[in-house]
Amino acid sequence: MFRDMIATSRVFFVILKRLVLASALSGITNTASAFDVTSVTEAELALSPSYCAYAQLFPRHNTPAAKRWAARMGEESFRHIHHYCWGLINLQRARRNTVSQQEKLQLLAASNADFNYVIKRAPKGFVLLPEILTRDGEVFLLRSLPNEANKSFAQARALKPDYWPAYSVWVEFLIYSGNKVEAKRLVETGLKYSPRSKVLREQYRLLGGN
Repeated sequence: MFRDMIATSRVFFVILKRLVLASALSGITNTASAFDVTSVTEAELALSPSYCAYAQLFPRHNTPAAKRWAARMGEESFRHIHHYCWGLINLQRARRNTVSQQEKLQLLAASNADFNYVIKRAPKGFVLLPEILTRDGEVFLLRSLPNEANKSFAQARALKPDYWPAYSVWVEFLIYSGNKVEAKRLVETGLKYSPRSKVLREQYRLLGGN
């Protein structure tokens, strides 16, 4: 599992490198996307969180299982979570080799827009908010918008200091950018809150830590 996480991180930054030069092509604003839910495939749903199939406008929304998800997540949160699912599916599509660079950037911008829709409406203490903010940051990085990404990761860490992905993805970017001093400092902070994180421990080792 740990090796898979590292491999996924490496793939993420290969994609980042490919998109950096194309970032100027994107003129899309962060407004919630008009998503065609009928286009979602079973394969895409299988790669999405299990609650997505039961979210609003998805095929199994009007089922007893959907009501159970609403009870677990909270009615207000569940009412908007379909936008997070849309964003994740557009992220899947953006990573396919069959789409053009312009299409990738359009899909990524749509992902940020839908993540932001949920972030703005999330009630205080919403358990998924650190995860959504971290995904938001990842997509901003893929769009070559590091300042926006940094804000999303910082928000995620402030809400849940022991949520290690909010550290590790930004650390990878800092390393890629040549800012190893700041990267090491951030890893050290992350390890204070999440000392068992194998990803943070490996990053710390790579940065010269014991």
